[in-house]
This record gives sequence, structure tokens and C-alpha cells, in this order.
Amino acid sequence: MAEGAGGGAGEELFVLRVADEALADKLHRVLREEATVHGHVELTFQDNNLDGVLSVEGVSYPVKLLNLPTVVEAYKTYDEINMVKINDIGQVLLVGPPGSSLPDGPEAADGVTPPMRNARQRHFKPVPKVDPGEVAAVERDLLALLSGFAPAGMRITDVEEEFVVDAHSGAGSWQRVGAGGAAPAGGGGGGAGGGGGGGRGKKDKDKEDK
Repeated sequence: MAEGAGGGAGEELFVLRVADEALADKLHRVLREEATVHGHVELTFQDNNLDGVLSVEGVSYPVKLLNLPTVVEAYKTYDEINMVKINDIGQVLLVGPPGSSLPDGPEAADGVTPPMRNARQRHFKPVPKVDPGEVAAVERDLLALLSGFAPAGMRITDVEEEFVVDAHSGAGSWQRVGAGGAAPAGGGGGGAGGGGGGGRGKKDKDKEDK
């Protein structure tokens, strides 16, 4: 039992995973009231609250508290028809055979069901190791950009562009305004006038021949 935020008592649930087959079978029979435990069952933890010992009938089994890769929902039924959610489970108590060594914690590699085997490595990417100095530098640059200033060692240049469509191919592209090589808007009219002047010169020459 654990004290809730409002001062009331609340349940704290764990998944009990027993690697010792003989102990697992005995606990199953005890829960089904098909067997009894001679003596007492005691679970104690060290100061780190992660490593412990489960004592059953005078035999000590190592225990490790691990964090599950995902949260597991726990349900209860009173009539075997309707299910009521009672809590979320995020940790597993791993019980090993006597004298065995358990995996290092606090993160469990596997989930509860077979599809979640080695789920932490397959589904969750490790947190990238980034230099805190680089993170602080990027934050300063972002704040400078949001404030309208250029980051250190950089310069902001305003470039005005317009979308120009080629008259022959029909293809369009963004071009910088005022860039060299672009004909002025009135250039085409001057060319047409020049062509007209050439036509008038041809007519005057025909009159002189007559």
C-alpha cells in the first residue's frame, strides 16, 4: 500500500516474474489454494530499493526491481464478464534461482508478452549523447533568429525574387530582382519601334525608284 496525493491509501501493483520453475509452480498452486507454504514468505529490499531477496520456506531467491518498456494496464472482474481497470503497472519484480545473478537495472529489456521480447532495443532508440555546450549554442542561435538578429559568425541578407515565366518554353523559375541579363519591361516596345522604322525606310526607297 502507498499513500496517495490526497492522503488516501492506494494500491501499487507490480508484475511478478519468477525464473525458477519450481518456485513458480509452487506459487501458482498456493494462489489456487491447491498447496500451502510451510513457514513464511518474506520480501525484503536493500537501501537502493532495487535489489532484494524473496524468502520462501527458508530458501532465498534474488530479486531485482526493473522498469518495464511500456505501461501495462491491470483489470479486475467480479462476474467474469465485465472488466474494470484498477491500475497501471510500470515495474516488474524479477525473481531468479538461488545464487543466480540478475541483469543490471533499472530498465528491463523485455516486456510482459512474447511480442515485447527485447522491445527496448527494437522499438525504442537510445537517447543521443549530445554535448551540453552544443545544445546551449543552438539555443542562443535560435533566440537570436527569433529576435531578428543573425547568429554569431553569420549575416542575414534580404533577397527579393520574382517568378518569371519563359515565353517560349513556358517554364517558370524564381529570379532575383535586379539581376544582370534581365531585359527591362519597355525593351520590347523599343525593339518593335525599331522594326517599324526599318519598314518606313523601305517604303521611301520604293518611291525614289518610281
